[in-house]
Amino acid sequence: MTTFETFTTESRSTARHGIAGLIANACASAMLRIRVWKNRRQVARLLSWDDHMLRDIGLTQGDVYCAMATRVDEDASVQLSMLSLERRFARNAQMRERLAHGAELHVGSARYRAKV
Repeated sequence: MTTFETFTTESRSTARHGIAGLIANACASAMLRIRVWKNRRQVARLLSWDDHMLRDIGLTQGDVYCAMATRVDEDASVQLSMLSLERRFARNAQMRERLAHGAELHVGSARYRAKV
């Protein structure tokens, strides 16, 4: 039989109780909603940029539209950064594959020249 122990950095005695806890949770929720709202406004401003400006920061207008299509309570800027990261990683992976294929072709042509 195996047992697992979990530890947290917070102790149970520091947990908020009562009205003070409710007020703190309500304030945190309100601050989160305000931050999400501000970030959505910033992402919406990107729609006024032209394609060249968006390409400079690694985005397309489709990315901005996709980010704005998320639910209202989700942070559109997080979605936008994820789309940008996915594109960057895909481009880097494609570049590595091309370099590996080029090296493979180079080695093959050198072998062919050595036989001739």
